[in-house]
Amino acid sequence: MVFQLNDPGFLANPAPQLAQMRAQGAAVRTYVPLIGTVWVTTTDAAARKVLKDPDRFAHDPTRAGRRTLAAHFWWLPRFLRPLLHNILSVDGAEHARLRGAVDAAFARQVTDAQRPRLANLADSLLDRIEAGQTTVDQPIDLIAAYALPLPLITICDLLGIPPADHAKITRWIAPISGPTNALTMLIALPGLWRLMRHFRADFADVLTHRRPGLIDDLIHADDHRLSDDELLTIVVTLFAVGHETTVHLIGNAITALASNPDSRARLAADPAKLPPAVEEFLRFYTPVMLTKPQFVTQDTMLEGVAMKRGDKVLALLIGANHDPQRFEMPHELQTDRRPNPHLGFGFGPHVCLGMQLARAETEIALARLLARFPDMTLAAPPIPARRFGIRGVEKVLVRLRP
Repeated sequence: MVFQLNDPGFLANPAPQLAQMRAQGAAVRTYVPLIGTVWVTTTDAAARKVLKDPDRFAHDPTRAGRRTLAAHFWWLPRFLRPLLHNILSVDGAEHARLRGAVDAAFARQVTDAQRPRLANLADSLLDRIEAGQTTVDQPIDLIAAYALPLPLITICDLLGIPPADHAKITRWIAPISGPTNALTMLIALPGLWRLMRHFRADFADVLTHRRPGLIDDLIHADDHRLSDDELLTIVVTLFAVGHETTVHLIGNAITALASNPDSRARLAADPAKLPPAVEEFLRFYTPVMLTKPQFVTQDTMLEGVAMKRGDKVLALLIGANHDPQRFEMPHELQTDRRPNPHLGFGFGPHVCLGMQLARAETEIALARLLARFPDMTLAAPPIPARRFGIRGVEKVLVRLRP
């Protein structure tokens, strides 16, 4: 049976299909675009076992007797080949080396130090929204005006990308944040070529003209030497994935609060309750619903399911986050839920590098929005995101005042 993980009905209410999937076992076979037929976990326990056991479930396909990613995607243009060897596609010591180069930039203490800057950025975006309103009840798309620019500007600042380059870099990379299919990839190629050419030239400039930011830190690091291709891949990967989860997390949270006056009033009155609410938005919506494919390195059993060497398996994070064996009333949004051991940021060695930054951005974005517009309401049904594996909204019209 092919389970439709991007069906509008599933995205609106995943409970019925998730129950059908769990009834068939801890992992089921289905088809995923651009990846093919895969195993998909259905429970929290199965997802955790896949994500924490790189000996049995590897990111490097050659460890499972498969072709390299470069051989599998032979049709990609040469300039894109370096991106196939990235921090998301390697294991063990190689993964630790690449991740170690950037870990410190995403540590909790570094993120906490950025909170005042994030608050100022949120306020400036809200100022711009207010200044652009022609009437007090004019509907505003808070994805385009708020949820998207806040994490984009933040990751640009963290990398040390000059403000003058923000707009063009965002424009070049935008097509790969849309629907995932062959046409999307074709449309994205010119922008990606410009993006990679720009970064290579920028790296050469930073060698002699230093500036604050992670790009400069990586180029001039003594303890984490990276090749030019590794540096390019890390920067492009961080830029591409460093904002997407946060955009949809903020968008989902805005949609929920604009639809629920009780939760909105409670959180507006007491912003200290926002951290557990953000964790629940992460669990309930699970913006990134599944992981990258991993490869079974040996014939094995996963929670009673037999898998063969070379099989592909994805951890279905939304299945874990809605598992009744892990959560009481999992299909209810409870903004005060505690404890909340969700897998919204993944698990194991590849747990999301920027999870502390995503939490801080979302908490601050919601706190500043609710402080200024505690009575916001939806002006129209949100338009769902169309990218496979993403549960979010690409447009949400909100009236900021009654």
